[in-house]
Amino acid sequence: MIKQLILPLMLLASSPVTMAQEAPIDEMFRVMSMDKQLTGGFEAMLPIVDQITMQNKLDENAKEELKSIFRSWFEQDLEHEKMLNDLKALYIQVFSNSEIREITQFYQSPVGKKFLDNSAFLMQKGAQIGMQEAQSKQFLLMERVKPFLDRHKTDN
Repeated sequence: MIKQLILPLMLLASSPVTMAQEAPIDEMFRVMSMDKQLTGGFEAMLPIVDQITMQNKLDENAKEELKSIFRSWFEQDLEHEKMLNDLKALYIQVFSNSEIREITQFYQSPVGKKFLDNSAFLMQKGAQIGMQEAQSKQFLLMERVKPFLDRHKTDN
């Protein structure tokens, strides 16, 4: 009887991940609330609406309408599931399952949870810092680009 049980148990122990087990990448995305991270990334890009508002001299009502258009686009037109699957494939290319498990453990820690809770805010503020610095030095970029454009101008 014991011999009859040992073989099936050995086969079960050496089999690939069963359906009941969660793949490391799926666990990491669940722990990270990656769907919420996508939304946070979108929110971080909303300052572009401020820039469009200023460039087009829109009032506050028009600005809010424009934000609503951006949100509808994000919620209705973008394929969130496809983006999540593409991100999973990217992570799997870069990290081994062992590394993914370590990353997951970090995000389960108090510091990791704090990072996740604040990442959208940090992305938004980081984008603003980068945009402000780029705008303040845009004239330097134009000084570099102008000779290039002058050299490559064609007469039309």
